[in-house]
Amino acid sequence: MKYVTVFIPTFNGEKYIEESLRSILGQELPNDYKLEVLLTDSGSSDQTLRIIDRYKDRITINQIPNSEFSHSQTRMSAALRAKGEFIVFLTQDATPINKHWLKNLIEPFYMSDKIGIVFGKQVPRPNAVATIKREVATAFMSLTSSPESILVHRHLSLIDSKPIAPLNTFFSDVNSAVRKDILINEVPFRKVSYAEDQSLAEDMLTRGYLKAYSTLAAVWHSNEFTPKEYMKRKFDEYIGLKESTQFNLQIGLRSVLLGWIKPTLLDFRFILKDIEYSKKSKLLWFIKSPLYNIYGKLGYYLACKHFNNPEKRSRISLESINRSSAQGYTNQEKHRNNL
Repeated sequence: MKYVTVFIPTFNGEKYIEESLRSILGQELPNDYKLEVLLTDSGSSDQTLRIIDRYKDRITINQIPNSEFSHSQTRMSAALRAKGEFIVFLTQDATPINKHWLKNLIEPFYMSDKIGIVFGKQVPRPNAVATIKREVATAFMSLTSSPESILVHRHLSLIDSKPIAPLNTFFSDVNSAVRKDILINEVPFRKVSYAEDQSLAEDMLTRGYLKAYSTLAAVWHSNEFTPKEYMKRKFDEYIGLKESTQFNLQIGLRSVLLGWIKPTLLDFRFILKDIEYSKKSKLLWFIKSPLYNIYGKLGYYLACKHFNNPEKRSRISLESINRSSAQGYTNQEKHRNNL
């Protein structure tokens, strides 16, 4: 019996984790495959573990202290435990849209043994923040022109292994799959704090493997940030990309003062055309979109300014703040248990 493994790292994911698990466990599989579902929880303090416990007969749950979580190494650890020939990585807020998602996600591996990683489409949730909804929709809309197509990216020529195109590291493990034998033997996740997915894509491509995109392997996904959280997320995004890939973009104060205007106008056009927003929602996002775009530019600016300042980075980073809060909760629990 062959396996395909789905892995989800969880942390306070009560809002969507049950919806996601139901969809995963209802997937159609190729006749010769069996499904394995692995979860690693890193200190959830909400209802996440209680929800997961309802499915304990069909999934395997591993719990680790929050201080041990790493975007790269937690996934790498799961890969080493997995039975699957292919390992699918999802996030806790990504929900497969239909029961064919998993088959469509692993299908590109059947095209060639050279395909090492695959990622699928992300569809923003109907009521997502307008700025985030536009970003997600635009990013994935540009990848393919027809829904049945599979797009393949390469960096090295398949004929003589010489570079033939600039590196295209766009890849997201929100909704992705990796060939296990390549991941654990040749091209593992780098030990990085962020942008582990795009650094993996870079390493796969520079080693001569191919990256594929499957339009039909779609999930519902869009982050739900306040403007301030959005700024911190952009901060983390820039830091991670600069540390992990060849991405390097210098943003000055002028960009903060003026750079928000163009994306805000794009938001306005997007909001007007969007048929999922109510009239009330459209008005709300017309008001809030300028703030999101100002904060987004500010996040990039602060990342450029404080890239070499670990103390400042720790204080601004959304990732650091969330993990520190979780550690604080854990310490409080230990204190209460010792009373």
